[in-house]
Amino acid sequence: MLLCDSQRVLLSLLLVSPEEGLEQPPFYYLALALLAAGLMVCATAAMGCWATYMPGYIILTMYFLIVMSLLLCECAGGVIAAVWPRCLGLQNARGGAVGALQAYYALPDYEQFTAAVDLAQTQLECCGMSDGHNYDMSAWQLRRLGPRGLAVPPSCCVQRPPASHLSPAPANHSRCQEVQPEPTYRHIQGCLTILEDWYQEQYLFFMLALFIAALIKFGILLSTVFSCIRIKKRRRNIHAYVMKAVDNSTNQNIYESKISAMHEEPITARYIQPNNFYSPRVRNPRIFHSKPNEMI
Repeated sequence: MLLCDSQRVLLSLLLVSPEEGLEQPPFYYLALALLAAGLMVCATAAMGCWATYMPGYIILTMYFLIVMSLLLCECAGGVIAAVWPRCLGLQNARGGAVGALQAYYALPDYEQFTAAVDLAQTQLECCGMSDGHNYDMSAWQLRRLGPRGLAVPPSCCVQRPPASHLSPAPANHSRCQEVQPEPTYRHIQGCLTILEDWYQEQYLFFMLALFIAALIKFGILLSTVFSCIRIKKRRRNIHAYVMKAVDNSTNQNIYESKISAMHEEPITARYIQPNNFYSPRVRNPRIFHSKPNEMI
């Protein structure tokens, strides 16, 4: 969404000096960083879903470490933004912003900076950094880079709707360029204070977004820890159930093997009849002199 907001991205160019040599406004790089972080979060979420179905803890450990790394990076970014509030802000001295305006406005190689100044003066309804007199000693005025007879750029004037910074259309061009202008035709307030307020608004929004993202990732870490505990408990229960089933099966197999060992030979395969008192040979052994007193 930040990449689609071209005016906000262009306006962020005034938060740094043109001497920094940035090819794009700071918010452009911030948007790319947020886009990369979002893609990494999506990939990490997919890894987390995959890790819940894996039997081991390797993927889950990698997921935990990646989320922790993202959380630490966000905390580091928040700390840097908190202890160094001018890391993306205006120049430390007000004269730095005024000097940048006087030195680089309307120069051929700084069209993007010129467009950012015109956008600020049109949308924020301001003129110059401290006031419109900043243009008196500017390169735009001394080198006659604009039309003759202009005290301030047309973007400092009150515009006819719809206002556009690319093609300013003053409501009253002549009254806007007067030495003692009226607020009805020219913006009187400087842009520096308004830009600082705008920067503080963006800064607070950025810090709030970082805080919410950090809370979400902290919740993800806690859920990962609880998931590991739950998975370990579930696997322990499954292991106990499997071992119990194996023990029951083993005991049953041992009992069946004992029974089968006892009946390896059929009972009726061999039978030896013991001495019987009622056998005729026992009762009258003289009948069979050559036979023993048993029968097979």
